[in-house]
Amino acid sequence: MQTLDIVSANLWEILISLANLLILFVLFKKFLYKPVQNVLNQRQAQVDKIYDEAQQDKDAAAGMKQEYEERLNAAREEADTLVRNAVQNAQRKSDQIVSEANSQASHIKQKAEEEIALEKKQMLLDVKSEISEMAVSIASKVVEREIRKEDHDNFVDEFIKNVGEQS
Repeated sequence: MQTLDIVSANLWEILISLANLLILFVLFKKFLYKPVQNVLNQRQAQVDKIYDEAQQDKDAAAGMKQEYEERLNAAREEADTLVRNAVQNAQRKSDQIVSEANSQASHIKQKAEEEIALEKKQMLLDVKSEISEMAVSIASKVVEREIRKEDHDNFVDEFIKNVGEQS
């Protein structure tokens, strides 16, 4: 029966195999498992450190963004205030210029009206003076001559002609 050797189990071989397995397990645990575990722990620590730094950078960036937005809003408000003040100042200056122009225009108009009134009075005085001179001239000519119908018509024509020339 030779077939039994193939299937048969030797107790000493089983015990030696188990002892070899136990020794290999202890050696693997001591020399392989612990160093691999240490390497994995170091890698995990590095990854955690990178994630912590990334989170800190993200938090810092969010803080900087908020500060930037606050400064931007403050700058916009300041710019709006400056624009409003400039518009108000320009409106005040515009109103002042228009007021001064209206004042000057009314002053010039009043002065022109006074000059026109004075010239009108002077012209009326000149016309009265010329009319009185003509009347005296006509009267003296009438006195010198005897008045006839033809002379009277000639005096009137001459008077009208003289008035037309002098004006």
